[in-house]
Amino acid sequence: MKLKIRSLLSFQLSFALASVTFLGVSAWREVTMGAPLSAAPILPSILMFVVYAACLLLPRFSSLTWYRIAMAFAVLTFGGGGVIGNIARYVESGTQHYASFEMWLLAVAINSYGTLFNLMAVFGWFISPQRVARSK
Repeated sequence: MKLKIRSLLSFQLSFALASVTFLGVSAWREVTMGAPLSAAPILPSILMFVVYAACLLLPRFSSLTWYRIAMAFAVLTFGGGGVIGNIARYVESGTQHYASFEMWLLAVAINSYGTLFNLMAVFGWFISPQRVARSK
């Protein structure tokens, strides 16, 4: 089943918003309690999500090719660092770098969610108005 591009972009935007929310709470926790929610570097990660969200505008203002290329980088970043990196960190040191097991699980879940939709973008598993128009 393929999603319409608008739906795919909405899911990807929800991933960015969930991630920035997690990072914002992590920053607040670091300031108030002295320890963040996870090992993620907060400011660089937030900046990365700002760039990611900007890339979600590419289908509207550019070609789908550039969008799909940007999402390939997102798969490597969020799938590699966010999913695999968090799992590897947990295997190496347990929850030492996380506020709790639940926060580790939430970090992996958020990044897995985003990586799924980013993979759909990379492989073109979506329906765009441009593709519909070409097929007529």
